[in-house]
Amino acid sequence: MRPLFSIRYKFLIVTTLLLVLCVGAYLGLAAKILKGDKTELVYDYNRSAVTNIASDIETFFQGVADKIKLVAFFFNENKGRSNRLMRELLESDSETVFVGGSDGFSRVEKALYTSGTYLETYGIKEEYFLNQLPAKRPIPFDRIRVEGEAVWNATILDGPPLVGFGRSVVEETEAGVPVRQYAVISYLRADKLMTALGRATLNEVFITNEKGEILAHPKVEMMGQEGSPDALILKAMEHPLNTSVLPAEVDGKKVLGAFSKAFNKRIMVVSRVSEDKAFAVVYHLIYRSLFFALIVLTASFIAAILFSRSLTRPLETLMGGMRNVSEGDLETQIAVKTKDEISVLAKSFNHMIRDLKQSREELEHINAELENKVKERTHQLEVQNQAVKKAQEALLRTTRLAAVGEIAGRAAHEVLNPLTGIMSRIQKIQSRLRQHQGEEAEVLKEILAGWEKDFADKGLDGLVSAWNAPSEVFEGASLFQEDLENIKAVSGSLTSEVGTLTGDVDFLLKECQRINRIVQSMRSLSVVKGESKPHDVGHLVRESMHVMADLASQMKAEISMDEMDKDITVMVDQDEFLQAMTNLLRNALQAVKSRADVEELQGKTFKGKVEISVQADEGKALIGVMDNGVGIEEEHKRRLFESQFSTKPREEGTGLGLNISRRFIRAFGGDIRLGSSTLGKGTIFVVELPIAVATDDEKVSA
Repeated sequence: MRPLFSIRYKFLIVTTLLLVLCVGAYLGLAAKILKGDKTELVYDYNRSAVTNIASDIETFFQGVADKIKLVAFFFNENKGRSNRLMRELLESDSETVFVGGSDGFSRVEKALYTSGTYLETYGIKEEYFLNQLPAKRPIPFDRIRVEGEAVWNATILDGPPLVGFGRSVVEETEAGVPVRQYAVISYLRADKLMTALGRATLNEVFITNEKGEILAHPKVEMMGQEGSPDALILKAMEHPLNTSVLPAEVDGKKVLGAFSKAFNKRIMVVSRVSEDKAFAVVYHLIYRSLFFALIVLTASFIAAILFSRSLTRPLETLMGGMRNVSEGDLETQIAVKTKDEISVLAKSFNHMIRDLKQSREELEHINAELENKVKERTHQLEVQNQAVKKAQEALLRTTRLAAVGEIAGRAAHEVLNPLTGIMSRIQKIQSRLRQHQGEEAEVLKEILAGWEKDFADKGLDGLVSAWNAPSEVFEGASLFQEDLENIKAVSGSLTSEVGTLTGDVDFLLKECQRINRIVQSMRSLSVVKGESKPHDVGHLVRESMHVMADLASQMKAEISMDEMDKDITVMVDQDEFLQAMTNLLRNALQAVKSRADVEELQGKTFKGKVEISVQADEGKALIGVMDNGVGIEEEHKRRLFESQFSTKPREEGTGLGLNISRRFIRAFGGDIRLGSSTLGKGTIFVVELPIAVATDDEKVSA
């Protein structure tokens, strides 16, 4: 027989897995190191970029602030020469396009300077700075008043790129007493800032103020948009350092960012680059390494194939020789030319074959001698075989008798359920007759004895006279009327008792018929052959409760059933189902009685209960029988359904009830199982049956 998985294949697989593992570990480690180095490189690049740009921005805004101070001075002088100097100063600065003043910190009341060239270039008027632009990009007068300076985004969609800068000016007397506060508002070109940002190629660099508003961005449309700062800007705003690097996630993408704050932290330069873009070179290098790794793996695999071939060829020769020997060829000799362990193994195998051949020849000689001895013993064995045959026949008869005994035991156990109901009902009738009928018979005897005595002593007239005597029991009535009332009471009691006895006789007859059917069915117990019909399972359960009602009353226990939400139809044989249910109820009542006896010995009050629930679950009818009896020992749970296993005394049970009940239920496509049981608390058994849908031609019992 050839092996399903040869050593050669194992060697190739192990070699390949080791190579793949090594290459994978190398690529993983290389990717991790390269990513780490690339991350530091990107951080350094971003940090350098934002630091340089922040330095330029610091110089730019510091120059603007100095010019605004001079403008405030000229604005305060209010002289013609001062106005001329202010205009010359601002015209020399191509970055400032508008300067205005505000006394009330609510709007720009006066335009101090406007760049005519700028207005002509963009086709706008001075009104744009006074009203239109502040309406869309409000001037932060509150920040200017409180903080002294403010920078804000003054770019709107379809408008020129601008940055707003405002400064609060306090006019004081010679003694240093403030007498007036006003604001100088200016709008600056954003072109220079955008030009500084445009030098970045790998990363995205932009400028914001301390509120996160974008002041300058390589893309003008980003400056005109309104919205909340992204995660990177928020982290940079909250960071305690002026310059740092940090990772973030923007629009679902991971980025590597850096920032640098300038101009008293009112301006912030932010740079970011996506990890995909930053690590593109790393991924490219990994792909190339993976390609070369595949080449190395392929070459290694080819070399392993060639090497494994030279390794496994001697093994195949050795296996071929073993195969010949296993087929009976002891003349086989294996020739292996290698000088390794396989050669030693082949020589040992050849030596073993020679020894085996010699041993076989010796065995053949011994077998010849044994044949003669076997012939001598054959006659003895024939005699013994006859004796064994007779013993087997006796054992077969014994086995059949044992099988008959088991069937008889099962029949006796199954008859015990209806027989218990019959005995309980007869005892109840006997008790009722002794208690009530004796009293009624005594009443009739007393009335008849009185009449006979009066008639014998005084004749008919004396009897009539005695009847007319006043009654001592009923006031205003005669003795005859009292006798009539007593006779009526006895008659009514007898009528009621006749009706009760009629029901009891019907019940006894029905249970006797069940016993007859059980005995008949036990004749072929090995195969359950019930006639299944659609039945309402609730009706069958209530009927089984009615059958066991007398036994429950005798054991001072209560049997109850939960209300059903709807009717549930099952395909069962009525008698066999009732046999299984009454067996479960009988076991439950016996468990309750056992616990009641224990509680009574301890001087405790105990009320035995057996509760039945019926519900539908995933196409199955689940019938739960729960009692508060003694429970079941842990070691007995797995043997509950074994034939002839019982925890009760021999006179109370044979151990066949649950086994037969399960056979009945399984014949209907269901099962009986132990739900749970706790010692001293009770037990739950569950009966499962498939739910059936009755056709129009079938009537469900109700």
